[in-house]
Amino acid sequence: MRDGVPTNLRGRVWKACIDIRVNRVKGYYRQLLEKSTAAKVHHQVEIDLLRTLPNNIHYASLSSDGIPRLRNVLHAFAVHNHEVGYCQGLNRIVAILLLFVDEEMAFWGLVTIVERLLPPSYYDHTLKAAHADQRVLKDLIGEKLPLLATHFASLNFDLTLFSFSWFLTIFVDHLPIRSCLRVWDAFLYEGSKVLFRYALAMLKHFEETILSKKDLSSLHSYMRTMGESVTDISDISGIAFHDLNPFPMRPVDTKRQHHLQRLDIEHADMEEIRKSFEGSILKDAVKENSGSEESS
Repeated sequence: MRDGVPTNLRGRVWKACIDIRVNRVKGYYRQLLEKSTAAKVHHQVEIDLLRTLPNNIHYASLSSDGIPRLRNVLHAFAVHNHEVGYCQGLNRIVAILLLFVDEEMAFWGLVTIVERLLPPSYYDHTLKAAHADQRVLKDLIGEKLPLLATHFASLNFDLTLFSFSWFLTIFVDHLPIRSCLRVWDAFLYEGSKVLFRYALAMLKHFEETILSKKDLSSLHSYMRTMGESVTDISDISGIAFHDLNPFPMRPVDTKRQHHLQRLDIEHADMEEIRKSFEGSILKDAVKENSGSEESS
C-alpha cells in the first residue's frame, strides 16, 4: 500500500479498505437520496461543485458525468451525518473517490474517512480536531525538523495557512493527482498518521529550499506552489516511511488529546470574555437609559 496501488487495481483495493472500516447497509444510500431530495438543498454544495476539480474532465462543467454523482453523495452524507452536514473540502474527497469507485461506494468511503479514519469534529462547524492536528504537526516539526521549526518561528510564519488544507483535503489541493493518489493508498489503509508522515516528509524533502527563503513574502510564495513539483512522490514516500521512523501512533494520540483539551479551555475562556463583554455593554446601556429618564 505504501508503494502505491496499480491503477487498474485501485478501485478494488480502495473498496476493500472501506469494507474493513464500515458495515454497509443495503438500501441505506438510496433511502438517504430520497430524503435528501425532500430536504432543503445545501446551497454551498451547489456553489462548490464546479470548484471541486475544475481541470478534471469528470467535473469540468455542470454537464460533466461526475457532477450529478458528486452532488448525490454530498447531499446523502449531509442527511446521514447531521453534525457535519457539508463542509468545504468534502467535495474534493468525494471527487477523488468517484474516480475509482461507484457512487454508493464513494458515499461509504466518505463515511469511512470522516467517521472512522479521522477524529470526531474534524469536519463539523468547529473543525476542532482539525485545528488540534495542526498543533500536533507543529509539535512534531519541533521534534523531527528543529531547523525548520526555528526558521518558521524567526519569520513568524504560520504553517497552518497551508497545512490545514493539506489535512482537510488529504493533499488533493497540494499535490499532482498521481502523487496524491499514492498518499491516499496509504491513508485509506493505515489512517490519519499517514497525513503527519507525508506533511513532515515533504517539509524535510524541501527543507533546504525552505530555509533559503529569508523573508515572509518569499516563503509564502514558495509554500503556495511547493507541492506542484512533486510529480514523483517516491523519494518523499521513502522519507515518510523510513527516514522518519520510529513514528508510533501513541504519542500522536497523546498530543491530540492534549491539544483538544487546550482548545476546549481556550474556547471556555473566550466564552467567559464574551459574556463579560456583553454584560458590561448591557450595564452601560441600562445606566445610560436611567440617566436619560432622570434628565427628562
